[in-house]
Parts: sequence; structure tokens; C-alpha cells
Amino acid sequence: TRVRTRSTRGGEIAQAMAGQRIDSPLPLTLISTLYALCPQAHLGAYKSALAAACGQRDDNAGADRRIVYELMGEHLRFLAFDAPNTVGIASDPEVKKLGALRALLSREFSKPDPDYDSLDKALEPLIEYFVTGCPIERFHALNSLPDFEAWMLRGKTAAARLYAQLWENVPCRRQTPVPMLSPALSLTEINSWFAQGISSNAPAVNGRAYQTSALARHEEHALLAEICEQYSCGVRTQFTARLIDLMQYWLERRLPQNVLRAASPEKGVGLSIVQCARGTLITRVETSDATLDRVQIVAPTEWNFAPGSAAQAVLESIDFQSQSQYRADASWVIAAVDPCVPYQIRFAAAKTPAQS
Repeated sequence: TRVRTRSTRGGEIAQAMAGQRIDSPLPLTLISTLYALCPQAHLGAYKSALAAACGQRDDNAGADRRIVYELMGEHLRFLAFDAPNTVGIASDPEVKKLGALRALLSREFSKPDPDYDSLDKALEPLIEYFVTGCPIERFHALNSLPDFEAWMLRGKTAAARLYAQLWENVPCRRQTPVPMLSPALSLTEINSWFAQGISSNAPAVNGRAYQTSALARHEEHALLAEICEQYSCGVRTQFTARLIDLMQYWLERRLPQNVLRAASPEKGVGLSIVQCARGTLITRVETSDATLDRVQIVAPTEWNFAPGSAAQAVLESIDFQSQSQYRADASWVIAAVDPCVPYQIRFAAAKTPAQS
């Protein structure tokens, strides 16, 4: 099977920001409205990059905390609704509670000082209902592969049932050779990519595609090592990394976070890197004379669906028997990569030598 992947987002939001004054409210309005799934990550990235470009110190602590809570909400929604919906598993009857959580997050984030205690009171029972199936302090499924599979096979929660279907229905395929973006990349190195002409809608570094996800933050986790050793299955590790990420951020939510980094690698340029639910978000801002000359945003979806991407590599590894079979198998791959926009799969007949 030959596959071509691409993101159809062409950087229109960033282009609309160019030419605005640095104090214009338009960029913030565009980000809040059009990056609806992870606005706190994008707002934090943009504000920090802009502050760095203007030579201002920006305290990231407040943005860090907002991003972490948004990240937990996104992981919870992924495990309880988005991923099951993508692969055709019936939604939990209480899934409407996730809509109420999103509304609460939006209300609190509209305030200068969100009430994180109220967010904790909302999040904890939802994590227990949709994920752990027990009080969080008694959730030991991530301690070992036998513990994980015992939790999964009991099927008490939406997340457990999702993993049970994954284990039962998806063939094991090795992780792709596409390298992972490291969360520890230096901002100086990232800035050099833009000098080489990295494209926001088809990113590549020296012509090479990269992938990004929660897995990059947990590649050394013992449970993922066990899954790799036992099954050598990239889709399983991607899914499991989302669960690990949710639980780790929940347990460490009151500690200082480092999900947002920003600096000015050269005069009039600000660069930020954010760890969000789907992976690494990079924002670069160029300014002069109190004007935004250029804004570049490279989001996880662009990395993961670029030509030569991880999504392309895994989709090419699926044996094609029929369109319906391929769509069903591909849905798990796409759910693992988790684009933040709707997707389409199109089929084209291969050309014969006489046609080429």
C-alpha cells in the first residue's frame, strides 16, 4: 500500500496575524476562537514568544498551569470520547459530563486567577469514572504490564474498554522509523530550522520528517518498555503514553511545571515551545517597529501528517484487503496520532506500467 499524507492547514491563522501591531487584540481573538481544542497552549506559546521578541521577561508559571489543566482535559476527552468515537466504539452514556468540564475550564480560564480547587473537584471524579474505575490513589495499572492488562480486561471504564478493543482488534506493528521530537530540544536548534525554511504546513528538518506525541515525554517509562518487549506495537505504546501522561500530570499538577519555554534567539525574534496533549507546539514571532512582521506556528498535527510522517509510515504498513477493512484498521492509527482537525481517507487505484 502506498500512502501520501498531508495537513490541509496552510498557516492561515498565522498569516492573518502578520502586519498587526504587537498590542493588537486580533491575534489573541483568532487563537482563542480558531484553536478551540487547545487555546491555552496556543495563547501561552504566542504571548511568550511575543514577549521574548520584545525583550520582555514573561512569567510562564501562570500559563504553565493553565496548559497542564487543559492538557488533562484533552487527555480525558481523548480516552473517553474522541478515540472511541474514531474507532467506532459506543460512547459512555455519561460522556456529556465532559462537555460540562470543558465549559468549566473555559469559564475559569477567562478569569485572571482560575479557581484550580474547583477544577480539581471536577476533574477527579471524572478521571475515576472514565479512566481508573477506582480512587486515583489506588490505581496501580501503570505499575506493570500484568497490572495494566488486568485493569483493561475488567473493562469497568470507557478507557479500559478502549484499550481492551485495541489489544483484541489491532495487529501489532513496530514503531515507525520516523524520529521523535525531543521535549528537551534547545530553542537555538529549533530556531535554526526556520533559517533552513521549515514549513508550518509540511514541516521537515533537513528534508526529514519527525513525529511528536505524549510518547516523547515517556519513552523511558517501564510499562512502555514492557509493551515494546512483549508486543513490539507502536499503536499500543502511543495510546498507553496518553494514559501515562494524564495520570502523571494529575499527580504532579501542584508542582512547578515546565511545559512552556521561550527565548529570543536573535533580535526581534521570539520562539516558544509548548508540551501539549498531542505533542510539541512551536511558535515563532518576528517583530519590528511595534509590528508583527511574521508569525509561524507548527502544531503537532502538522508534524504527524507531513509528507513522510509517522502517520504515513504506519498507514503504509497496513495490508490492504478491502476499503472497509483498511478504513477500520486505519482508524486506530489515526486515533493514536490524534489529529486536531477532521480527516479524510481517499483511495486511488494504482497505475499499471502501461498507464504510467
